[in-house]
Amino acid sequence: MRVWLIGAGEPGKQALLQLHKSEEITVIVSAATDRPVAVRDGVIPRVDHVETVTSVNINQLARRVRPDIVLIDASSMREVLGRVTGGAAFSQSMIDEMAAACEYPCLVIGS
Repeated sequence: MRVWLIGAGEPGKQALLQLHKSEEITVIVSAATDRPVAVRDGVIPRVDHVETVTSVNINQLARRVRPDIVLIDASSMREVLGRVTGGAAFSQSMIDEMAAACEYPCLVIGS
């Protein structure tokens, strides 16, 4: 099984710890930064793709990754956008849009 994890904050890190228990699961990690929590805490050595994923490009990027399922770490997006006025509501809307637009099975974690 191929899992595409978008964001690797604390919920993403916890998901990685569980997913790595099975040798049958391949996890591809995308993050907006090259040093998300999962890298800083040593769970993974690096992210596979440093990129910003949005509802506009999620399917184009997913076709490159070819996942069986997409996991979106909502905390990662909130961390980036939550510092501005109205950022929390905006980031939640962006996450909802990404999940709705995705042509692959998609789960939001850390909401």
